[in-house]
Amino acid sequence: MPLLNNENYFTEEHYMSVSAYKRFLKCETDALAPFGEMSDAMLIGSYIDSYVEGTVEQFKENYPQIFSSRGATKGELKADYKNADEICKFIDNDKVFSKFMSGDKQTIMVGEIAGVPFKIKIDSYSKGIAINDLKVMRTVTNNDGEYYDFISQWGYDIQLACYQEIVFQNTGEKLPCYICAVTKEIPIDSVIINIPQETLDKVLYGVTLNIGRFYDVKTGKEKAERCEKCKTCRSTRTQTPIISLNQLQL
Repeated sequence: MPLLNNENYFTEEHYMSVSAYKRFLKCETDALAPFGEMSDAMLIGSYIDSYVEGTVEQFKENYPQIFSSRGATKGELKADYKNADEICKFIDNDKVFSKFMSGDKQTIMVGEIAGVPFKIKIDSYSKGIAINDLKVMRTVTNNDGEYYDFISQWGYDIQLACYQEIVFQNTGEKLPCYICAVTKEIPIDSVIINIPQETLDKVLYGVTLNIGRFYDVKTGKEKAERCEKCKTCRSTRTQTPIISLNQLQL
C-alpha cells in the first residue's frame, strides 16, 4: 500500500476511510459517485480545521472564493463566513476546549478493519491520553435547550470507533475518545462528549460486518445496490416507485 501524507491522503483510493464507509452505509451507488462541490457549511468547518492545524495560508490558496480580494478587508473572510473567525477565537480562549485541541494535529495512521485496508486522520491526537475530534455544528441542543444525540445521528461514534481501533493497532493503546463540538450560533455554544467504550465496541462490530461488502463494491468485485432515495439514485431512476403506507415514517 502507498504511504500516506497530507498531500495524497484524500486522493489515495487503496484504503477505506470513515467518510467513504458512511457514504456506503447510506447508499452504495451514491458512494461510487464523485463528491460535489463543498457546501458553505463544509467550507467553514474546513477553515476552522486549518486554523487549528496551523495551515490557514494553504487553505486560502485552495479556497480563495471565501476571502475578500479587494478594499480594506482584502485577505479577510467574506461576510457570510465571518463567524468562523469568532469560532477560532473561542477555541483559543476556552481553556478546556483548547486543551483538548492541543494534541498532535491531523495525525495519519493506517491499519485494517476486517481485513480491509483503512486510513484515519485525527484532528487532535494526545499520545497515550486521548483521541479528540473537532466538530463544527449548527447547534448541539434541541428546541428545549437540552443536549441531543447528534453523535449517533451523524455517525461520529462510527468515526471514533474506527480511529480507536487503528490507533490501537499502531500503538497497542486503546484510548478514550471525545467529540469536541462548537457551534456557529451567536453566542457560540460548545460541549465535549466522551463516547462510552461499550458504544465504540458495538459500532465497530457493525463496521466489521459491512466493510468487506463495501470494499468489494468499491473495488468493482460486487455490483452496487441502489437506495432509490438519494440524489444519485433519483437522477438515474427510470420509473416512479410504488410503496406501502406502512413504509412511511411518522
